Amino acid sequence: MNYDQLFAGRFLKAGEFNGKPVTLTIARVYLEDMEQDDGTEKHQAVVAFKETKRELALNKTNAQMIVAMFGAESDDWIGHKMTLHAERDTSGKSDSGLCIRVLGSPELTSTISMQVKLPRRKAINRKLVPTAKVAAPVADEFAEIDAPAPASPISGPLTLRCTGCGATVPASVDATADDLVGVCCDKCGAGMAVAS
Repeated sequence: MNYDQLFAGRFLKAGEFNGKPVTLTIARVYLEDMEQDDGTEKHQAVVAFKETKRELALNKTNAQMIVAMFGAESDDWIGHKMTLHAERDTSGKSDSGLCIRVLGSPELTSTISMQVKLPRRKAINRKLVPTAKVAAPVADEFAEIDAPAPASPISGPLTLRCTGCGATVPASVDATADDLVGVCCDKCGAGMAVAS
């Protein structure tokens, strides 16, 4: 059991994903006053899902990624499916060293290239990809979600390219498409995609 599984609570935690992406349907988006580390309170966006009682405390990075897929009005997000996965947390704020990021959606028909813009930071290039429905990581916390059929092996040598910093690494010749979903860059923690 990892650190996040030891302290499961109201909100989803990256360590509970066990290295697998999970697709959930947005049921509700609302604001809540939440206590910060310094004892002050601030408005925090929260996303609730149809498949689980667990929620996602939304940060600006994930919010911008959802906006790129479904538009700026949070009411328009309801009913849409999004795929989440765990990445290495480069901010240093996570106890487990991981954070939750939006990977894409099974509703996408093509990849969306975008930039995440945060105050006082350099913009980060990200890609949102079409995803398949995947099994939930914790059976007792999430309802069953249809899993895709096993992928056939990809033939030939592959190279993965980081969607953040552009670094490339070779992939195993016997890797399947499912093996490559959710792979993160060792340098910056962003998602990796098969280089064209």
